[in-house]
Amino acid sequence: MDEQQVAEQVIEQPVDGLFSSYFPLPYRAVSTFILGVWAWGITLHYLTKLRIDVESLIRFNQQRTGPPLYRSVYEVAGILTVVYVASATLFWMASNASENFAFLALDILPLSCFIAVPGVFFYPGIAFHQSGRYRFLRTMRRIVFGGLDRDTRFADTLVADALTSYTKVFGDMWIMACMFLSRKSVASMPDRTCGGKYIVPAIIAIPYLIRLRQCLIDYLRSGGQDFYHLLNAIKYSTTFPVIILSAVQRSYSESETATFFGALTLYNLWVLSMIVNSLFSFYWDVTRDWDLTMFTVSSKNANLAHKGLRSIMYFPSYVYYVAVFLDFILRFTWSLKISPHLYFFNEQEGGVFALEIMELLRRWLWLFLRIETEWIRSTASGRLPIVMTEGGTGMHEAKD
Repeated sequence: MDEQQVAEQVIEQPVDGLFSSYFPLPYRAVSTFILGVWAWGITLHYLTKLRIDVESLIRFNQQRTGPPLYRSVYEVAGILTVVYVASATLFWMASNASENFAFLALDILPLSCFIAVPGVFFYPGIAFHQSGRYRFLRTMRRIVFGGLDRDTRFADTLVADALTSYTKVFGDMWIMACMFLSRKSVASMPDRTCGGKYIVPAIIAIPYLIRLRQCLIDYLRSGGQDFYHLLNAIKYSTTFPVIILSAVQRSYSESETATFFGALTLYNLWVLSMIVNSLFSFYWDVTRDWDLTMFTVSSKNANLAHKGLRSIMYFPSYVYYVAVFLDFILRFTWSLKISPHLYFFNEQEGGVFALEIMELLRRWLWLFLRIETEWIRSTASGRLPIVMTEGGTGMHEAKD
């Protein structure tokens, strides 16, 4: 693409394209990744303050050598942020300069940032916390190819669950690659029809397939005795009708599909599948991932000081109620996000990015309570010792 073509794309930007002009797709994708790293560091830091030994749960640094894990994560996040801010600043400066710098601003800078930030994890030197970076890469390789390590199972499932919150970002990465190969500026308005109508939905489905396979591995390892793993697999499988029906609606042609389904029938099926997936996922978050009792019937619940919660809690009671409320709302908004046929969301780039950020927020809140729950289970079962300090364990019991 020469400078004249780049300049023409700048001139032809629609109103919504202004968002992409100042915040192009590569920078958006990278920003969600960096935010995820910062969120993980903050989670580790705060839970450590509560005397929850996350490093033991994820089987990291069991010899207790070196600084706390959250410090290492902060340092990596800081490095990534510096690279990102430097690139974005140069991009904004160059985009407001003469046309001679247009090509540099619209393509080279965003793409180089997109490559450089993940590239930090592949740096072969011992600097920048090599052991932690390489462990993350090994975990990614294992789960992408469908593996589930017995010893680091909890860490593997956490990473796989996090990937399901990045599904739309992965779809955006495909759009970006398709535009680049089609000789379109990746800093222009994203062409969300690039590459066909079914590739992006297929990419969106991959993280759910990974998590589904992990659940089936757990079920088989239990000898078919633990049906909760099978139910969890069914939960992830309810995502696929939402994605498939949405893709069919986007490519709907009355003449081609009226024989089987009309437009209204397709829409009603999509709504039904979205409701089933959102409610099932929400119920699982609250009841199984967080061990809260608001949807369970038991005589033990009557003795709880805070109705619907549990006896052992590391956070104030209002945190759980707020988390449940936000999880319910954001579960439904994420179902909208994985539905490419909703043009009023998916063709407004600011709206697309806002929904991605909201899903990261939901996953972040989920992560706090999920790790807390696993810690309570592990210490209660004797799999891990309770960390005792001068400040106690950090937990409290809800009693009458």
